[in-house]
Amino acid sequence: MQVLRTVFFLLVLGNLLLFAWGQGYLGATGSGGEGERLAAQLAPDRLQIVGRNVPPDKSAEPVRAACRALAGLAPEAADKLIELLKTGDAQLKALQRPHEEPKSWWVHIPPSPNSAQADKKAAELSRLGVKDFYVVRESGPNRYAISLGLYKSEEGAKAYLNVLAGKNVKSARIHVREAAGDKSVVELRGTPEQLAKALAGLPAEFSDATRADCAPAAP
Repeated sequence: MQVLRTVFFLLVLGNLLLFAWGQGYLGATGSGGEGERLAAQLAPDRLQIVGRNVPPDKSAEPVRAACRALAGLAPEAADKLIELLKTGDAQLKALQRPHEEPKSWWVHIPPSPNSAQADKKAAELSRLGVKDFYVVRESGPNRYAISLGLYKSEEGAKAYLNVLAGKNVKSARIHVREAAGDKSVVELRGTPEQLAKALAGLPAEFSDATRADCAPAAP
């Protein structure tokens, strides 16, 4: 009986010592108490709990840059457009550059004195087997000329001139149309939202501007 009491006493004492050691009363332990675990956390105030279906925060993503170009503007109109756009949104980046257009070679018969003479030459072309042509009737220096074709290369224009000569068309000529050096392109760079807002309310005086390709962005 005495032996059982002694064993029971030792078991109770062992449990008490184990409890005291686990609570840190007997010195530091490997796992540490609750206060030690809290102190060991790195910036606990910055921890966030995100739900499974909550989308990630996109505020830190870089802003997408876009570019739009308007061509065919006189330099004065381009300056005015840039000033107008910058006034509406100072964050827009706008620049002006020359509008470079390729040359073209126009095969034609020079203007006749009047419409009747132009129609007479047109009828003669039809008799000679020339099918693709039209009489220019718009006002200007080329009124009553007969257009026979517009070519992107001088070689192409000369080759067709030889074809016409083979059909006994002797009055055809080639006129070089130079690039329009007096026009400008305005390039706008910003976010797609900025560009859409800026271009939506342009005055009617810029309605003749045409879309063009932007130059490659500088690295």
